[in-house]
This record gives sequence, structure tokens and C-alpha cells, in this order.
Amino acid sequence: MSFDHILGGVPRFAAEAPWARRLIQRHARELKPRERTQIWGRRPLVADAAGQAPGVLVQADPEAYLLPLAAERLLAALDSQPCAVVLPVTNEPWSEETRCAPPFAYHTPSLLSEAVAFLAAGASPPRAAQAPRSPVFAAQRRVLASLPPRLPLDRVPEEAASLGLPVLVDPGAYLHRYGQMDRQARADLAARVPPGARTVLDVGCSRGATAAILRGAGVERVVGIEPDPEDAAQAAGACDRVIALSLEEVAEEFPGEFDAVLFGDVLEHMRDPSVAIGKVRPWLSQRGVLIASVPNLGHWSVVADLLDGHFDYVPYSILSGTHIRFFTRRTLVDLFEACGYRVERIDTVTFPASPEGTRKAAALAALPGACTDLTAAEFLAVARVVS
Repeated sequence: MSFDHILGGVPRFAAEAPWARRLIQRHARELKPRERTQIWGRRPLVADAAGQAPGVLVQADPEAYLLPLAAERLLAALDSQPCAVVLPVTNEPWSEETRCAPPFAYHTPSLLSEAVAFLAAGASPPRAAQAPRSPVFAAQRRVLASLPPRLPLDRVPEEAASLGLPVLVDPGAYLHRYGQMDRQARADLAARVPPGARTVLDVGCSRGATAAILRGAGVERVVGIEPDPEDAAQAAGACDRVIALSLEEVAEEFPGEFDAVLFGDVLEHMRDPSVAIGKVRPWLSQRGVLIASVPNLGHWSVVADLLDGHFDYVPYSILSGTHIRFFTRRTLVDLFEACGYRVERIDTVTFPASPEGTRKAAALAALPGACTDLTAAEFLAVARVVS
């Protein structure tokens, strides 16, 4: 079907927004609309959908990735089915009827492409939507022409359904969307806090979701450090105290106060992680531990992409655009030891590989001298101060 294309919307995560936009635009360049309109930073309206093509492809969420194969499926369904609007399925839906678990974990654009193709190959036909909600969809131009010009495009599916127009969901058109990362508790870090710990410092505590888990384990006092003002305000309701600064800006000292200090996916965002873990070293009690998680740059998916000439920054992944430091197991141990710590244990987080990923990982592992951490997506380290 001939179509016009509109991109835009308001990002939820400002720091990652430029990287998300670049990847969305990269995928969009593979499509061939008659006309493309970009409205970044505000909700696109029906009136913004320029052009005269019979179909309109709408991407009004700047943190949702619609790959060309999935976009083409939406347009094909719009052309072949008696419908007004067609929605994709997604890992983070706006309504439960479009929820779809990914077939395997993906950390890179190449793996996401494999996931999209995998789901498209085995999908059932499009089905009727009961209560459709999505800012990403394909619609008939005539449907948009019948709606109020000031109506936000992200409300078109529900508005069409309210008018009795047929709205479909295509189970074979998979869309990746980011979840609410700042609301996720880090149970994996809390589980490594030693029994009997009474006070914990959570560096980069976000909205304080981990505090409840810590309290459930017997921790009496939770202090958070969070530079984002909005997140810090939310965390203040969960923690005993929140310092709304970056760790580097904290002038106060806490000698021997904490039985555990948490760095949950924080060190990779810091200009000099050694300064950070060195700063909190005297804040640990005699039995205190430092617990940190960092992504593994040596994951097979990153290594395979490098061999193929790719190094793609993808928000909220191993290669997040906000990561300015990268780690393997050895570099993580070197960092701690250089700052006066002894690493007690390093655990790994792994995910089942895709069919093609299994083949690539095995081929990389078979190379002479290959690292044994190729399947580790993340490291979880526990360290103590060297006495």
C-alpha cells in the first residue's frame, strides 16, 4: 500500500532520547513513503499527518522501535483486510491485548531484527482489537480525515474503535518499546546484601524501588543518592533520606556508616568510576560490602557485531548511549583492586540466545583463547575493603 509516514512524540527518558531517535530514523530510512513528517518533542496531531497517500504509518512514540519488516506487515494488513487501523504487538504494551513476549533476549539492533523476523514467520492472522491503544499503527487516510484535526495521533486507535470502525492487531508485527526503568527494584543487588546489615546506601537509587526489598530483608535505614530531581522526589517517599545530587557533588561524609553500598548499573555512566568507589570506601563499616552491577562489553552479541563492523548505541542495553565506561570481568576486578577492594565474588546474568545467536556464540567460543564470559550480559560483583 502507498503510504505517508509520521514520526515524533515526547520522550519519557530525556538522556536516552537522542540515541533512540537516531535508531528510529535509521530504520525509517529503509521505508519508502510518499511523504515523511517528523514532529519531535510534542504529541503529533491528526492535522500533522501530511500527504495524500491512502495509508498512513504513525510512530508517535520516540522510544518504540518499529523495524521495516513489522511496518510492512502493518501496511499489508491494512491493504488486505477490511479494517481502519492495524496495531503491532509489543513487549511493553499500552493495552494488554497487544502484549507479546519476545522470543529471545536481544541487546543489539541485529538481534532485534532476528526477533522481528522470527515472530513474523510463525504468526497467526490479524485479530480484532477490543480496546485498542497504541501510538504506533497503520491507518487508512480516510479514517484520519474523519477525525478532529486536533486529536493526538496516539488516540486514533481508541477513537476509531469508539466509532465502530474495525481495528486489528497483527501478531506478526513486533514492536520494541522501553519499560519504566526507573521504577524497577533491584532484587538481585538486595539479595547480595549480607544478613544483619542495618544501613545501606543506594547510589543512583532512581525512584527508590529497591528500598522496600531492603527493608523486607531487615535493613533499618536506606539512604539514596539520585541526581535526577523528579526521581529523587519520588525516592524520598521510599528511603529514609535522599540526597538529590550526583555522588561526585556530595560534600557530606559518612565515615563507617553503611553496611552495604549499592551501585546498580551506575559505574558505566561515570566519567571516572575509580573516584566513585574510592569516595565511598571510608563510608563502609568494618563488615561493609560494595555491591555493583555492570554490563559486559564482551557479550557475544557485541563481539559478533564488532566482527561485522557494527557498534550500535542502543538505549537501555549493553551499549546504552549514556554509557561512557565499559567493562569486562578483568577490567572490573582491576578497578576494584586499584581502589583498595578485594573482590569476593562475581556472578553473571545470562539470557537464552536466539537460534542464530546460539550459532554465533558457539563459533566465538571455539576460537583459541576465547573468553569464558561470552554469554554473560551483566556482572554482579561483591567486594570488601582490603584491611
